[in-house]
Amino acid sequence: MKKILKYISLALVFPLIFSSCLKDKELIGPDADGSIANIIEFGDVSIPVSAETSSIPLYSLAYDIAPTGVLNLKLKCVGAKKAESDIKVVIALNNSLIEKYNEENETEYAELSPSLYSLSSTEVTIKKGEREAVIPINLKPDQFTFDEDYAIGLTIKSVSAGVISGNFGNIILNLGAKNFFDGVYKYTTSASTSLVPNANKTVKLVTVGSNKGSLDPGLLGTYSNEVVYTIDAATNQITVACPSLGVQTPQDIRSVYDPATKTLKVYWKQAGGGRTFEETFVYTGPR
Repeated sequence: MKKILKYISLALVFPLIFSSCLKDKELIGPDADGSIANIIEFGDVSIPVSAETSSIPLYSLAYDIAPTGVLNLKLKCVGAKKAESDIKVVIALNNSLIEKYNEENETEYAELSPSLYSLSSTEVTIKKGEREAVIPINLKPDQFTFDEDYAIGLTIKSVSAGVISGNFGNIILNLGAKNFFDGVYKYTTSASTSLVPNANKTVKLVTVGSNKGSLDPGLLGTYSNEVVYTIDAATNQITVACPSLGVQTPQDIRSVYDPATKTLKVYWKQAGGGRTFEETFVYTGPR
């Protein structure tokens, strides 16, 4: 009898465990038990870069270096129904989220100076019968600096109807500027390149400084090892940093950037000369 009661107890507990792990969007289907008509949340502005386990979603966006830029911040109604009436949504700047995110994820995001952005409004209305409304955030990308990873935190403060999402009622936006060679590239390697000879693929060079770009997805466009390319603005010479392998010095003077074609020709060796790398990046467009 005790065994039977034990199994019955477990059968009751397991559904509770699994249901408690579900996010709002998994509970709001029109046929779901206890479905909620209107849940209000921040919409995705890009692919989230935070881990699924993070209590606060983080999005990373980079802008061309220009006097102005705009981020269209989405407020969404994601419940079982479209807005059943006009829903007034009030948001607020909440940079305390940045400190919480840093503690949880062992990161070092810093607050973006208020002089570099402005909210066009802190209120927006999702109209009856609709799913979404937008608040523009005005930016000054040409004044962004590259010394730290900057971010702003935002909170949905109140809604006139529905419920604020427990998963996406807070967000952090990591905002930065793109340097002059940030973008998507056709990437090839020579036949004599170690590990991945004769590569022909698409990669990204992602801004990590005013004249530095990190290879995405990593070494040879194949491995996770970080590789950073620095272009001397005066000479167009390229130097390479690869912390996991090291780089032989002095570095090869043939490594050069052609600004007319946005092409990088890079020659380098692992520290000690163990491996040789010969890479070509040809710009194909913005990322």
